[in-house]
Amino acid sequence: MKRIFTKIFFGYLLIIIVLILPILYFSFNTISENYQRNLIQSQINISHTIDIDIQPLLLSRDLVKLDSVVKDLGGNINSRITIIDINGKVIADSKANPTSMDNHADRPEVVKALQSGLGTSVRHSYTINQDMMYVATPLKVNNALFGVTRLSILMEDYTSLINSLEYKILQIVLIVAVISCLLALFLSRTLTKPIIILAKASKDVANGNFTIRTNVKTNDELESLGDSFNNMIERLESLFNQTNSQKDELNKIISSIQEGLVVIDNNGLIILSNDSFKLITGYEALIGKHYWEVIRDNQANKTIKKMIESEINITAEIELKNDFFICSANHINDKSELVLIFNNISELKKLEYIKRDFVVNVSHELRTPLTVIKGYIETIEDDIEEKNKKYISIIKNHTNRLINIVQDLLTVSQLEDINVKLDISDIDLNSLFENLNNTFEQKLKTKNITLSIDYNNNIHGFMADAFKLEQMFINLIDNAIKYTEKGSIQISASPESDHIKFVISDTGIGIPIKDQDRIFERFYTVDKSRSRQLAGTGLGLSIVKHIVNLHRGKIFLESESDKGSRFTVLLPYSSTLNG
Repeated sequence: MKRIFTKIFFGYLLIIIVLILPILYFSFNTISENYQRNLIQSQINISHTIDIDIQPLLLSRDLVKLDSVVKDLGGNINSRITIIDINGKVIADSKANPTSMDNHADRPEVVKALQSGLGTSVRHSYTINQDMMYVATPLKVNNALFGVTRLSILMEDYTSLINSLEYKILQIVLIVAVISCLLALFLSRTLTKPIIILAKASKDVANGNFTIRTNVKTNDELESLGDSFNNMIERLESLFNQTNSQKDELNKIISSIQEGLVVIDNNGLIILSNDSFKLITGYEALIGKHYWEVIRDNQANKTIKKMIESEINITAEIELKNDFFICSANHINDKSELVLIFNNISELKKLEYIKRDFVVNVSHELRTPLTVIKGYIETIEDDIEEKNKKYISIIKNHTNRLINIVQDLLTVSQLEDINVKLDISDIDLNSLFENLNNTFEQKLKTKNITLSIDYNNNIHGFMADAFKLEQMFINLIDNAIKYTEKGSIQISASPESDHIKFVISDTGIGIPIKDQDRIFERFYTVDKSRSRQLAGTGLGLSIVKHIVNLHRGKIFLESESDKGSRFTVLLPYSSTLNG
């Protein structure tokens, strides 16, 4: 890469050369032309003077005297003089015998002089064997044209003089050129020195040296640039220190996070991780590796791949080395990066297993005595006095409620079991909906509620667990009947691109917006007093949610107080995953 000094200096040098060459060319031409013009004019003046001296001799026709006078004059003026008559005959010459000379009528300068009054020519003279300049003027005697007076000068003298002048001019120009080059060198160094200082300082700053400062003293814009550069470095140093401080603080925060944290790009390369994630994977050097190289679990890697490909933030449960984690994925859109946070829930899982086992054991233990109690109540119900039957009725209702709660608890526990299996088979919607209609026929009549079912008879290829699917509908319909005082319940089924869409809607009391996010929680009831009156356990919708999840489906709720509720269930055509 060319240095800026070289560019500026050679730029000046080129300007000097471009200016000098035309000056030399025009100077040489001008000097030569002016000297030649002056020389010709001096020869013309000499010629006129000679004419005055030789006119008397021409009148007397004393040619011998004329030749002698011409030779004397020629010696004095350092020019060769030739007198030629109108016919071209040489009658006098300062250098040679005129009688031995050729006729000059065809000489170009003679011809021009006779025609236009002045003739000049430069050519080789064979008489003296040298290059000559000839100047011829008309020779008149008593205003009558007699011939031509021709003066000739050796070109050697003329060329020598011109060369001497040109050499002196060239010397002067070379001196000026050298001085100009020195000035160009000085100006180039003056201009480029601050720039070089700034360039070197910029390189030092780029390498992380913020202590460098420039000292440019030029009393012009470059000095102002140097001051601005120093201010910029000070600002950069402050920002850099601030950034490093924030980076160190951020690294400390990330390192102190107990949850595992890792950042991966869209190619799956790890670009950041904390110590907790290193403990999870068992690797120290993670940066630059693909996530599947350090996470040795196919199912977990499939889940992470889906998170990368998804455009939304996802949370999923992942099992790694017999530990359970809630993995939260957050996209950094402007960088095409994904932040994964692994929250260890192994202890919660253990507690969940203990709680489930406890619920199952307690439910099993309670079911037998409750069944016995119910049997004895039914036995003594007919033998007890009429005034005490209301107490037996209350005991019987609460016993039935306890039995329902125990049964629902067992159902929920079974559905939450990680080893639960789905008994997948082809679903006959006709048979399913007919059974449902028969199951709730009496309850519907009791509350004067109509049940309408609308579905496409051409739905084929729908596979699910028939028992659990019916259990899901029973809980949804039973829930709708409990909270609907008048009106109707509608069920519809329609095929979509990759799933079946079921809609169960009612015209009941509806669910307030504040409670809609929690209705699928166990034991959660919107109106507890009403739920107790209707012998509700608060587990029905939780069972529904578990069944939908087991089938890898989705459930949505739309509800408005006093206007009813609408549950939408989306189930895939084939739930091939067991458990």
